[in-house]
Amino acid sequence: SSLDRSSTRAHPRRRPSCVRARFAAMATGEDVAKLTVVQLKDRLKEHSLSTSGNKPELLARLKEFLASDGKSEATEAKQDAEAIGEAKEEAAEEAEEAKGDAKGDAKQEEVKDEEMGVETKEEEQAPEPEEPKELEEDAAKDPRPRLPAGACEIGAAPDATMNVMTVRGGKVLMALGDSGFQHLTAAARGSVGMKAGRYLYEVRIVESKTVQEQSRTKPKQSCILGFATAASSLFIDDGAENAGFDSEGSFVGGGEWSKGKLFGRFAAYSRVYGVLLNLDPKSPNANTVSLFCDGERVCKPQPLPESMLGKPLFPLVNYQNMTLQVNFGPAALATMPFKCRMLQDAAKADVEIAKAQPAGKREVLFPISLPDEGSFEWLGEFLKEHPQYTELSNRSLLDWGVKSGMYRNRNSWPSCNDKPSMDFGVREFDEYHLQGTIRSLAPLLPRDYVVMEVRGNLIAEERRKAVAGFDKSDFKRTAVVLLGEPPAAFKAKAHEQLLEEKRRKVAKEVRQKKVEEMTAKKAKKAAAAAEAAKKKEAAAAKAEEGKEKSKDEAKDEDEDKEQSKDDGAEASEQKEENQEDSEPEEDLEQVIKKAEEEVELTAEEKAQWFPKLPTEDIAKKDLARCFGDFSIPTKEEGFDEVKFVWQSEKKAAEYLKAWVLDRKLTQRIEDLQPGARFREQLDEWNRVLSMWRAKQHERRDPARQRPEKKRKVEDESKKDDSADAAKDEEAKENGDDKAKDEEEKQGEGEGEGQGKEDADEEEKPQKTVDDVDPFLVEDILDIGNGQPLFANFTWEDWTMLTLRFEMHLLVHSYCADVNDPDRPSFNETHLGYYYQRYFSKNISAKAFGVNSTIEMLGLIKDTIEVSEKAKILEAQLSEDTPLDNFVRLTEDHRRDRQRRCDVGDETAALRLQRQGSDRGGYRGGNQGGQRDYRDRGDYRGRDQQQRGGGDRGGYRGGGGGDRPSYPPRSGGYQASGGQYGGRETYRGAAPIGGYPAAAPPPPAASGYDRRGPDRGAGDRGYGDRGGHGDSRGGGGGYGGDRGGRSEGRSGYSRDDRRDDRRDDRRGDRRDDRRDDRRESAYAREGGGSRDAGYRRSSGRSPPPSSAPPRGGAPPPPPFGAYP
Repeated sequence: SSLDRSSTRAHPRRRPSCVRARFAAMATGEDVAKLTVVQLKDRLKEHSLSTSGNKPELLARLKEFLASDGKSEATEAKQDAEAIGEAKEEAAEEAEEAKGDAKGDAKQEEVKDEEMGVETKEEEQAPEPEEPKELEEDAAKDPRPRLPAGACEIGAAPDATMNVMTVRGGKVLMALGDSGFQHLTAAARGSVGMKAGRYLYEVRIVESKTVQEQSRTKPKQSCILGFATAASSLFIDDGAENAGFDSEGSFVGGGEWSKGKLFGRFAAYSRVYGVLLNLDPKSPNANTVSLFCDGERVCKPQPLPESMLGKPLFPLVNYQNMTLQVNFGPAALATMPFKCRMLQDAAKADVEIAKAQPAGKREVLFPISLPDEGSFEWLGEFLKEHPQYTELSNRSLLDWGVKSGMYRNRNSWPSCNDKPSMDFGVREFDEYHLQGTIRSLAPLLPRDYVVMEVRGNLIAEERRKAVAGFDKSDFKRTAVVLLGEPPAAFKAKAHEQLLEEKRRKVAKEVRQKKVEEMTAKKAKKAAAAAEAAKKKEAAAAKAEEGKEKSKDEAKDEDEDKEQSKDDGAEASEQKEENQEDSEPEEDLEQVIKKAEEEVELTAEEKAQWFPKLPTEDIAKKDLARCFGDFSIPTKEEGFDEVKFVWQSEKKAAEYLKAWVLDRKLTQRIEDLQPGARFREQLDEWNRVLSMWRAKQHERRDPARQRPEKKRKVEDESKKDDSADAAKDEEAKENGDDKAKDEEEKQGEGEGEGQGKEDADEEEKPQKTVDDVDPFLVEDILDIGNGQPLFANFTWEDWTMLTLRFEMHLLVHSYCADVNDPDRPSFNETHLGYYYQRYFSKNISAKAFGVNSTIEMLGLIKDTIEVSEKAKILEAQLSEDTPLDNFVRLTEDHRRDRQRRCDVGDETAALRLQRQGSDRGGYRGGNQGGQRDYRDRGDYRGRDQQQRGGGDRGGYRGGGGGDRPSYPPRSGGYQASGGQYGGRETYRGAAPIGGYPAAAPPPPAASGYDRRGPDRGAGDRGYGDRGGHGDSRGGGGGYGGDRGGRSEGRSGYSRDDRRDDRRDDRRGDRRDDRRDDRRESAYAREGGGSRDAGYRRSSGRSPPPSSAPPRGGAPPPPPFGAYP
């Protein structure tokens, strides 16, 4: 008692020595028996020993350890005792010295001790907390009659999950542990429920299985022991009327878990765990549940949830990958610290026995209901009224997995009620293999089932397979038909759900609006306060300045008046704000309640029979494939009875037929494939369309636009070529000058006559396309003057023409491929799907300048219309209509559109969006260009942005050409205002990016000039080492020797340019010799110049050469060339 605390801190070795001494004393068994369970466990933890077991086991384990270490501990204890003795002697001496020195200051020390609150008495060691006493008392003798033997059972249907297997009359509980069942919790409820008294049941873990599996969700070993009401869930942690102890050391009651661990993890094989329920109102532990291990309490009594009070409570056991022994009595397996009766030994008055299932056949129900028409709503109400039925469905399996603690990805793909996506990461669940296992297991268990498969129960073939799985001798197989108008009670519940959903939305909107108003009000107040503060500061500054600088009293008086006015205004504003603040604000909940009361259903909503659910019963794709096979069940399919619950059989059949017909017009066909007829018609259309566009290009080319009369005269002159040749030979042989004179006169006469005819042709007005009726023209390729009917078509007209034919072909091909008289066409909302399915491309209404499919089809209402009622596409032309009719309709629409635009109707103009450049061409540049080989040709110059007006396959120069892309082998190519010259030169450069408008130079005697007009120094088409790049050095033009593909090069060296010029000269000489040989050979055959002969006979440029250009690069393909 005289030791100072500071000295203890200065000698830290004293504490360990005291501890050793205490353990040495404990080795003799002096203090060990007095320790509590908690203290024993602490001692064992200090020596790294096991802390499991009851108090006797813990005490024996600690004594054994201390005895084994007794010798060493005793030796250390002696040394520590000697050290303690020496310390005490030193302390006594110091105390005597301090006593003598402190006699004079005794009074001061006493006063100081009183002030500081220092206790001079000897410090006493605080006693260890005593273990709380057991409040449960011994059970009194009860003369009341007891339960009959075998009354307490567990694991019987329907109070058990399907994977529970019982042995020895329910005394041993096992569970299926393969094919996915290892992830599911087995749950079993007892047959006797407690209403009063205090009773116990015991559980021992017989087996704990470890399952190794490569899956995201790992199987676990666990169990929960507790109580539940008769109508509650079989899973203790699910629901407000369940309570129990988890094997991990937690308590769960009413769906809420305890904070932290209350006890250690359950031990297997040897431990007996007892669950005690105390409903005795006279007991201090009334309405509590307690857990004991081998007769020892492991935690304090836990109160029952209020929702469970006053109801019969039945034993409930949940376990996973374990085998349990359940003991209801009458004798207990473990000795309790007090006398307690087992549940089997309970008085009849204190318990309630659940009703047993009647003997005989079980029943299997097959509900037949249409998707989204009350299938699962009816099932929910049916199971509430008949809890003895077990649901067999994918939905129930998903719910079982979630309640078993399996992790499910929340971001799973959208699913449906009939076949929801599991997404547990377990193959048996995610691939629906476990559902097949349950289907094969169900007929072996004597239960009542409801087979809830919306899709399967509506298809006759699948119904037969499902019914055949249940033996007729064990089950009554019944089909429950739920078709047509439901009863009034069902509709009332549906309307109540709709009304509740509307009220929820209104409450959310009102709450959000109120929050916004409050936020705006606070902001307004803050702004007003800030403004008032600024005004006060300004007024104060102004008054201060006025006082300092005031020179006369008049000015002061004026300022005082102004100040008083400002103060009055501020006071009035403040008064108004205070009035606003003083106004009582209506409570938010009252506002929401008032708004909810005002919500009512509309007439349209009242006419609805079924509620709108967020999740559909069958996925749209699955429904589109199978709804045509829906039918009403019959007894021939194997049913013992067919019940029509909502309407009679006749009305149900009519309702189903009308529903199927309506879905045929609104549901799309997912597996539809275009037929061979469609491909043939599409190929023919593409061929004819190419021919028409080539015809228009030919007429637009100035080089080919010659009067038709001259062509006829030219054709007649060709017929008399042989006669003229014979006359010339005869005149030369005979030397007859008269014949020559007559010939010259005849020629002059013919010339004069031809001149007169040409003059007459010029005087007569030319016939145009707008002068003829498009529906009366016999040949759309020639309206009478050689012009086609589509001569004035622009790219917009060609686009509308293509749209007309494609919509016409799509509707007729759909009817032919579907071959269903109930499906004459498809809904307008499915146009994009079928268009992509047939034409392998997408269609967008915005590309045609409109916002909807109906507006887009309104542009071609002469070909396709949308019915007002069914909203399906209806073709206005027959399937075998000639292709010319689409041109006539397009031309008529073009004229009508033009007339309306002329009178100022802006709505008549098309607002089509051109999706990129769909016409080939060239873009020239004074520094060269580059050919785009992706789809259609397009030459782009580096610094020239001007484009030609070429159409498909045309060459675009400065003035624009409109010709098919036939690259010339040698000689020039002249377009409308542009020239493409040079032998095999695909990149001839022009000064400003185009092609010179002048005619090409005449061919030389030995060939054509390869350099072309206005070329840069040393340039050539595809040079020996040139590419199609932007050569900025000595190459120039389109490419150049050693040009390559690189852009941004600053130029070549002097040696490079010299080598380029040498290579140019060699290549030119070699090409000249080769072309001279070809031209000479062609002339010897009698055709003259090869290119010239080709041009005279065909009126067009020669075809491209098959020989590749020098330098190794192949010639570019003729993109956009028409046949």
